[in-house]
Order: sequence, then structure tokens, then C-alpha cells
Amino acid sequence: MKTGGNWRKRGYQWISMTGVAALMVTGYLVLDLNVSAGEGKASGSVTQALAAQVTYKVGETVTLGKGLPLYAQTVDNSVPVDLMRIQYYTSSEEKIKVHTVRGEWLRFKDDSRGDHWVPAWYASKESKTLKRSTPQNFTLRAGSKLYLYPGSQTSWASADALTDHALIVATTKDWYGISIAPRIWNKESNVYRPAILWVKAKDVQQRAYVADAWFGDQASMSTTDVRHLTDIMLSKTTTSKQVAQWLGEPDWKENSQNLNETNYSMSIGQTWRYEREDAQFLVTFNKAGRLMQTRWNLTLDDRNNVVPSDWHFSRSDDYQFTTKILGKTLPSSLPWKSTWTNQGELNYPFLQAATEDVLLMKGDDGGFSGMHYDKSVYALDRRTGKKLWEIHAGFGALQAYTDTKREGVTLYTSYAPGDKEYKDRIRHIKLSDGKVIWEYKPGSKLSLRGITAAKNVVVVDSPVKEGSSQGRIKVLNSSSGKTLWTRKLSAGYQLFNQSADDPYVMYWEKNQLIAADSLSGRTVWSIKVGKPTVDYIENDPYFDGITRLDPFTEALSERWMLLGDQWVLVDLTSGKKLAHFPARNGQRFEVLNDGMLLIRENKKGDHYGDYFDFTTTLYDAKNNKKRWTLNDKVERGLVEGDQLFVIKNGYPAALDYHTGETRWNAQNTISSLKYPTNQGSYLLIDDQLLLPMGEDLLVMNKEDGTLIGRVHDVVMGSPEHRDRDAKNGTMNRVGDEVYIGSSNGRFSLYNAEELNTDISR
Repeated sequence: MKTGGNWRKRGYQWISMTGVAALMVTGYLVLDLNVSAGEGKASGSVTQALAAQVTYKVGETVTLGKGLPLYAQTVDNSVPVDLMRIQYYTSSEEKIKVHTVRGEWLRFKDDSRGDHWVPAWYASKESKTLKRSTPQNFTLRAGSKLYLYPGSQTSWASADALTDHALIVATTKDWYGISIAPRIWNKESNVYRPAILWVKAKDVQQRAYVADAWFGDQASMSTTDVRHLTDIMLSKTTTSKQVAQWLGEPDWKENSQNLNETNYSMSIGQTWRYEREDAQFLVTFNKAGRLMQTRWNLTLDDRNNVVPSDWHFSRSDDYQFTTKILGKTLPSSLPWKSTWTNQGELNYPFLQAATEDVLLMKGDDGGFSGMHYDKSVYALDRRTGKKLWEIHAGFGALQAYTDTKREGVTLYTSYAPGDKEYKDRIRHIKLSDGKVIWEYKPGSKLSLRGITAAKNVVVVDSPVKEGSSQGRIKVLNSSSGKTLWTRKLSAGYQLFNQSADDPYVMYWEKNQLIAADSLSGRTVWSIKVGKPTVDYIENDPYFDGITRLDPFTEALSERWMLLGDQWVLVDLTSGKKLAHFPARNGQRFEVLNDGMLLIRENKKGDHYGDYFDFTTTLYDAKNNKKRWTLNDKVERGLVEGDQLFVIKNGYPAALDYHTGETRWNAQNTISSLKYPTNQGSYLLIDDQLLLPMGEDLLVMNKEDGTLIGRVHDVVMGSPEHRDRDAKNGTMNRVGDEVYIGSSNGRFSLYNAEELNTDISR
């Protein structure tokens, strides 16, 4: 593991101040150091000219150069130079209208940035001589001063603690502009930028250009100094070639997230990861090698004092340059080479079902409400990852159900992207090659509500007439598409089928839950029950489902159903009630992999709230026995032996299965966020516990929760309203095969035995 050191201790050769020309840095002006032999001696006339009072009038328009610091308020020498809280720099040739003149300062108003102050000198003719330079280290003579601008009345006494980590970044006549990193980079939701002050050239004793490979294996530069350099050097015009020169070769190169918005074709670039124990720096380039984004991953400390948030902190002048404050430990990348990888056309690939030869996938662009443009169903060859076929559904409805033998899949789409019009279509497609076996055309008079499936049939749900709350189900033979039977249902009906593994067509109508023979429509069993007294939780798009569905196995023959004021476990074959418990608003529950229930209840009766609003109970429903109750929000459970791996109050944790006592909790270890995001489910590989969290696929020690690292080249995400798909289809294991989807369209097969958690390099 690399650690940063004191960058002044080695790697630099002090250079003479006379007769040296700086190299050109892209995006910056050349610093001309070819000066006379009298350099270093301040010229009285020049200094007096710089210090002369420049007067401006209110309402006057002035022009500011690029890269100048803007102040939220005026400062004097009572404000430490590393606590100026600068958030904005000027852009190129920025014109401002003077709103207030106060001594050495001008104030202006800006619609996007608000009120800001700038030293008046930066609007003067003298400031036009300012040139940017290649960053240099320097030392100052004892007793030197730092100035707000060349010749300003405001000055500060210099101190080694500040100037040891400052950089010469500009020059004008007999002055040097120096960049001083902020003492606190982040405060609450703000990101602060380095200040620019000035020193007299005669006070500079020695200086040296900053050596390249700032983040290299042998680098002695501290993380703070590297962060300082990246802040002032990297811009949108920076290329991958320059980054390789300045920072050195990265520790890891990965496929980036999608760089385009959801209404455009995907564009996957490359992300370079520089990793240290105390920091990680991510630089993302597009296919042309141009810089698109940067991000610092940092541990929480006194220089990063932030209010926990689920968002990145962006540099105020550019959202592409961000900072993310994590927990006490940063996840180092772990090598795990995939057997094959398929690059999809949409951001999120979710595994839906599998046969020996084919994987049925759902693709989704992951767009938030109002920014969702496309989804698709496609199939992959299970051995090679090659795409066999794909059907896009645009922003309309999409439902897909495999048939009982998993030889075909029935699709319902409400929109035809090719025709750019809404058009209900039901097609049964051969899973292996995508050929249409049959198609049902509902006509144009009614818009369908959707489809579902049962054993050997497809159930088409439609209103009896447009706008009616009454419905009509038409049951089709899934092999031929022929209509087997139809039934008119009264207002308020509800279908209960979930897949072709269901033995009967099931629906609630007129205070009865009916199971009808799928081929004839004959009632096999029924349960008399009133209308549910609480909202049906499966209708909540943010709920990730009562049961985790395994794409490789058939569904269970028993199911929890909301019947009246009870949740009832029903044997789908016989209609027998196997267990029950009271249903209440504000309640969510999940079936664990051993059949036990985790029941979450909100004390306020709401579905959402803070962690302390919830209690969670481990409930043995078949024996009507509560094992334990915690005053916490506990979810996403996975039972192994006497441990229950969960998300407790937003963080990975392990509980004693018998008592509920916390054995370990990763809170603050892996994140400082109050509401971290996680999608998908836990997966075990030997002693390693894998969990998608934020954008990383984390690997933890299952015994003590120690963060081992993150899987290389897997970019997770948080797709809105796709919680169920993410839980069931993001990450699955069958034998030694591990299938993992990224948020950049990549879906990969890994061998479980090849996960390498040895991070010593």
C-alpha cells in the first residue's frame, strides 16, 4: 500500500532564479523567467505603480482574467491565509459590473454565484502582465510578507508551516503569485479552493519545479500536496497523456460509467484509479482521451469536516471535479478477472431467468422519473456472454415472463420505439434465438393493463372498456397463443400471479381469493376474505420485494398474500393457510433464505422515515414466535449458520441469529454518509462477504466485517424504482459461477474460486 510522504525531502533540485525559462503547461500561460541580472531587486517605481490606488465607479464594467480567486467577503490580515473559504475562481475574460467599491475591493453580483468580492488590482491594466507558470516549490527569506496582490496594503507575515506546502503559480514583473491550499478543504456541503497571494521576487531564495509522477510508486509527495496540484492543474482541456506525465501511471484502469445522458447512446470511457491508504484519486477520460471527471475519495478527518450526505461535493465552478468523503477505511481494488463480459446497450443489466444455455436479461437506462427513455429484454449465451437477441421498449411499459419449460418468453410492450408511437404488443419469443413464435394483437380500442403468467398460460389484463375500473382477463396458451378462456372481473379486483411457476391463475374479486385451473378456468380452491385494510406493499416501486427470487431455480409453491387485515402464507397448490400475522401500515417484511421473516415497523405508521423510527422483529411465522426485536431498521438479510448478515441502519452488519445482538457493524468504517445507498444482495464466497454499496462492489470479512476491498472494474449504482430488479438480478451465484452486473451496461461471469483478496502489492 502506498502512503504519501514529505514531498520536499527528495526528488527536487534547487535551481537558480536567473536565466531559466519555464515549460509550457496546457491551459496556462508561459512564465518568462529570462530577466536581467538585477532580478530580485525591487524597483521602487514599479512597486509604487503597482501599489497606486486604482479607482472605479459603481456601475462600471471591468474585465477580470482567468483563474482569479473570488471572495465571499473582504479579508484582512486577521483572516489566516489558509482559511479564506474561497469557492470560486473566475472563468476566461469575465466581465463584471461594479456594485460596490470599498478600499482595495470591488463587489459584484452574479445570478449563479451570488455576491462576491475581488481585489480591485485584478481589474487594472497592471494585472494584464500576470502570467501563469509551471508550479514551483520555493523558500522565503526570514521576515518576508505575503500580499493580497502585488503592492497591496493588506499583508500577512509568512510562516514556514504555510509556505512549505505553497506553490509559485504566477508571475508579474517583480512579484510571484503563490497558491496556498486551504486548511479545511470541505466544510458541511462546501468545497474550498486554494488562495492566491503574492510575494516579492527578492524575498524568494530558492525554487524548484515540481517533479512529475506526483502519485507514483516512489512518490514522497503528501496527499494534501497532490490534491493541491490536481486542483490548480487539471481542467477540461487536460489529456490522458498529461495526467500520465503529472501523476504517473495509475494503479488501475477501469471502464468508466456511462458518460452520456440517458437519452443518448452509451459512451464508456476509461477511469484511472490512483490509490493510497489515506486517499484515492479517480480520473475519467472519454474515448478521445479528454478529461471528463475527477474525484477524490478521502477519509473523514479535520481537513474534511462535512455534514454526512448522500451526494458528492463538487468544486463550485465545475460539477465534474468532485470530492467524496468516505469512512475510516478506503476500499482498495481487488483483482478478479471475468470469464466473459458482455457490454450492454443500457446502463443496468439485470438477470431475470436462466437455462442451461441462455440467460434472460433486462436492460434499463436507470434514468430518474422524467429522464427514463429506454428499457429492453435480451438474451445472452451462458457460456460465452454473446448477445443472442434484444428487443427495446423505449419509455413504455415492459413485462417479460418465461414459460413453464423456460423455452420461450412472453413480452408485453406498450410503446414501439421504431414507430415512435404507443402500440400494445404481446409476443411469445423463442428464448434461444429471439424468433417470434406467436403474437397476440389486442386491437386499438383498449389500452392493456399488462400481462402475467401461470402454469402453461399467459394472462392478459385489460379494462372492459376505456376508463373502466372493471376488468377482463383473457387466458392464452403460452405455447400457441390461442385463447383458452376469459373472465369479466368486478371493480377492485387484483391479480396475484407472479410467474409461470404458479400452478393456477389467482385473483381476488368480490371478497374471494380464487385459484382457477389455468387451462379451463375452473375454480380449484378459494378463500373468502374481505378487502385489504392496508396498502399492498408490492405496489410500492421502492420496495425490493417480500422474497428474493433466484433466476436459476423455480419459485416456491407457497406465498405471502395480503388477505383482509392479515398477511397469510398460502400453499398455492391447496389454498391451505400455513401461517399469518397482522398487517399494518408502515410495515415491511422480507422472507429470509431459511423461511423466517424480518418484519420492519415504522412507529409513526409511515413507510419511510429515519432509522430510529423503526423496529425490526425476527419472526418465526409457522410457529407464531417472535425471536427478538431491535429498535433499528434491519433489512436485506442473509442467514448463514448462527449469523445473520444484514443492512442495519444503512450499513453492513452481522447479528447473532438467535439473540439479535450485533457481532460487527461497518458503520463509519466504510462510509461517513448518514444514508448510504446499496442495491443488490449479499453473496458469500468462502469467508468473504460481497455487497454492492454505492458505486463499489465491496468485499468484507464475514467474521468481523473488516473491509478487504472493492472488486476491480465493477461500477455499481442506485437505479431508482428498480429495487426489486437490483435485489434479484444484480449479483447471483450458482456453484462456482458468479454473475455480476455493473451500472455501465457490463454483465460478467466470474469464477468464485478466482477471487483474489491478496492486496499486498
